Amino acid sequence: MTLLLEAGRVVPISRLVAAAWNEEPPDSAEHQVRKTVAKLRSRLPHGPDIIVTDGPGYRAVVATERLDLLCYQQLLRQARESLEEGETEQAAGQLREALALWRGPVLSGSGGRVVDAASTALEEQRLTAAEQLYDLCIDAGEAAEITGELRVLVDEHPLRETLRSRLMLALYHSGQQAAALDEFARVRSHLADELGIDPGVELTVLHERILRQDPSLIRPERTASRVPPPVAEAPHALPFDVPDFSGRSSELQWICDTARRAPEGSPTVLALDGMGGGGKTALAIRAAHQLAERYPHGSLFIDLHGFTPGQTPLSAFHAQGDLLAAAGIPSDEVPTVPAGRAARWQSYMRGRRMVLVLDNAAASEQVRALIPASSDSLVLITSRPRLTGLDGAEWLSVGALPELDGHQLLRNTLGVERVVKEPDASRELLRLCGGLPLAVRIAAARLANRPHWTVQRLVERLRDHDRRLDELTSEGRGVAGALLLSYQSMPPDQRTAFRLLGHHPGRYLDAEEAAALLDTDALTAEDVLEELVDVRLLEARERGVYALHDLVRSFVQRVAQDERAPEDGQAVRRLLDHYLSTAEAACDTLFPGRRRFGSCDAEGQECDEFDHEDKALQWLDQHRDSLLAAVDAAYHGGLLWHAARLPRELGFHSSIRGYDASANEALEKGVSASRKLGDQSLTRLNLMNLAMGKWRLGQLRDAVTRLEEAVDLSRLMEDVHSEAECRARLGQAYNSMGELERALQLCQEANARAQELDFTRLDGSSLSTMSQIQVRLGRFEEAAESAQRAVAIFDSIKEVQLSVDALSNLSQAIEGLGRFEEALARADAALERCQRMSMPSVLPLVLARRADVLLRMGELEEAADSVGHALAKATSSTDDIHRATVHLSVGRVRYAQGDLDMAQAQQLLAHEIACRMELRYDEACALWGLARTVEAQGRLQMARRHRSAAEGLFSLMRVPEIAW
Repeated sequence: MTLLLEAGRVVPISRLVAAAWNEEPPDSAEHQVRKTVAKLRSRLPHGPDIIVTDGPGYRAVVATERLDLLCYQQLLRQARESLEEGETEQAAGQLREALALWRGPVLSGSGGRVVDAASTALEEQRLTAAEQLYDLCIDAGEAAEITGELRVLVDEHPLRETLRSRLMLALYHSGQQAAALDEFARVRSHLADELGIDPGVELTVLHERILRQDPSLIRPERTASRVPPPVAEAPHALPFDVPDFSGRSSELQWICDTARRAPEGSPTVLALDGMGGGGKTALAIRAAHQLAERYPHGSLFIDLHGFTPGQTPLSAFHAQGDLLAAAGIPSDEVPTVPAGRAARWQSYMRGRRMVLVLDNAAASEQVRALIPASSDSLVLITSRPRLTGLDGAEWLSVGALPELDGHQLLRNTLGVERVVKEPDASRELLRLCGGLPLAVRIAAARLANRPHWTVQRLVERLRDHDRRLDELTSEGRGVAGALLLSYQSMPPDQRTAFRLLGHHPGRYLDAEEAAALLDTDALTAEDVLEELVDVRLLEARERGVYALHDLVRSFVQRVAQDERAPEDGQAVRRLLDHYLSTAEAACDTLFPGRRRFGSCDAEGQECDEFDHEDKALQWLDQHRDSLLAAVDAAYHGGLLWHAARLPRELGFHSSIRGYDASANEALEKGVSASRKLGDQSLTRLNLMNLAMGKWRLGQLRDAVTRLEEAVDLSRLMEDVHSEAECRARLGQAYNSMGELERALQLCQEANARAQELDFTRLDGSSLSTMSQIQVRLGRFEEAAESAQRAVAIFDSIKEVQLSVDALSNLSQAIEGLGRFEEALARADAALERCQRMSMPSVLPLVLARRADVLLRMGELEEAADSVGHALAKATSSTDDIHRATVHLSVGRVRYAQGDLDMAQAQQLLAHEIACRMELRYDEACALWGLARTVEAQGRLQMARRHRSAAEGLFSLMRVPEIAW
């Protein structure tokens, strides 16, 4: 309701909270508002397009014809315009059409303070419009026709004297003098009974004039417009509109629409805020030029020097003087005292319809006295901070240019030919400029002045993070200079906070990370972050999450380096402690039963806990990039203990999310840091986790090498837990390499030791791997028993991730026993858990497993659908270890469908992957499938060769014929 009342305008969340809870909202009020908006979006057709997030709140996007309120307001505007043009008959028709939209009391009921106020305002607007309509009707000689309508309204509002006066006039003009006098008696009685007062002067004078039948008692001419006659030459002081202005179509449309639907009788104040170099001034000037025709008394522009190098911000006193001078007021008519000058400025603007652009404002106080008090003018304000102290202003934050707009700006400034010649380099250039118009223009200017440079050359120079800001400087202007002015304008404590935040390793940060850097609590840190949002050095994302623009990040990191103080090193350690303790707590929640390494109490920091898996996984997802960057920062900054500890958590998280290439880089640094520390236990831990990351990427020999070193370290330390764990992982790697008997022995030994040590998680994981090996060896009963035990163990400790593998293995074992319905049920259970945890690395394998069972059941169409989904997911997955298995499954389904060419292509892909990774079992399965496919194609000799090679591999692995 509140959004529709202000359709097209941003309604801050604070106002929605006030509308729902009045004076005492609960602590969760903002969350409940967001939740309610989400529900509305899901229930309304095209909900996300109707309710959009915009700056500090939400905005309802509704076509005028879809909402009576918008139609009503549009008709009132049209009526005003008609009156200004002297078309009274048309104005009356528009007013009557607007009033016809009312069907009863608006927003009736108990709606709260905010809604009640809106209801009252709309009702007042309706009555004013009705009075204006009746004035026109009386003027037009239609008094008799409206007396009935007027009586109904007067009965509804018996104490409204202005309405009663219209009824008295209508009755008098229609020849009912006695009835008109009776109306006065009635209202006098009502006022005395209800309020104890007499009628006002205007109504009393009207009564006296009717009594004496005043000959002058005719409807006086409507009050002339307060707009003064046009001066000989209206001022037109806007700067030129840059011809290569690009993009900002939605922002420009918002400004124009808001200006056009603004109510009459008061100025329309629109404030554009955003970081320096964002193109706010160009946008305001473009909008002012486009709207100039609506404001016949001219336009004025002033630079308030809020953030101008070497300039002090203009005071309101000096700004008023400059504006009056620009308007053509002689200097001897401009008062020299503040009160007089302010009055002269307001007198000049009174009644005028002008465009006033107040550019580069520093604070609300600087512009408040410049806003006309009584005028239908448009005031466009640009500023870096959001001017929250301006009552009645509508805000628009001007952010980075979208990619298409940035591309158009580059084409306009650099030239189409050079952009088309190097499209990839041009896209990279825009990315490095961060969508900041100033940066794009400077980059284009540098290239234009250096025709011998390619776009790629400038891109390569910009890639140097330390030099990027220097490269984006030309003729004394640049991104660094614009940001420096914002930084220098902050108070000292805010500058210190901003500098400390420069040590954050990523682009996105939350209040808890900021609290660690600033050595304070999260609530106080959030206040600091919000202050930086206000000055546009941070961007607010979802609640509690903030972003640094890439170029701001370069700037603050330079500041942090140049102004480094002793407390900076402590801030970095606190942040790393926070990362370590929280990441460990998140992984402990997601991976129940894993061994704790030392304590999560990092340097005395309290360990955060998560009460649900979803929250733990969400935290890791949101902070993955920052954690990866933190490992780099710790390693290169000499904080080796953190560099050695953090990678483990990244490895665990990657086992779900599948980003092993980058996680492995962190683990390599973890191994190196552990060796430098001389910590054998940490070295063993990182080696084992690195090995599993390499296993998922199909780098099996590397994985085995690291696992064997980890086993040796475990023996050297006499750490039986670690040795058992490493031997189980070795069994997993040898199973993939087709050394099945050796793999089975390793897993059996690890399982026995896990039971001795009461190492529950290892007990389950070794059983799960054993079951897969036993399936490959054709021992289906043993495999089913092992997998069932593994599932039971994982369920007992609420371990979801590993239970997916165990259920898949159980499905395969039960399929081998011919119990297809049961096998499908286990595959479906694995799929449900996999989707619940969103595990992209395992999902293709689970879908392929399900397809295999469906194929055995004769459900060919459903099997094809499942395997198609598996192939699509495998293509986008970074994990290669399961890819051959997926291609094999696709080949089997395509063979059953009779698509022999596609079956062969998939089997050849599986064979190539298996040979490259030394996946001997998958290689044999691929050869066996190829033999069957080419035999069906009639190529018998090739089929014999493939079958012979497959049989040789199966025999070498001691896989019985029953398991082929």
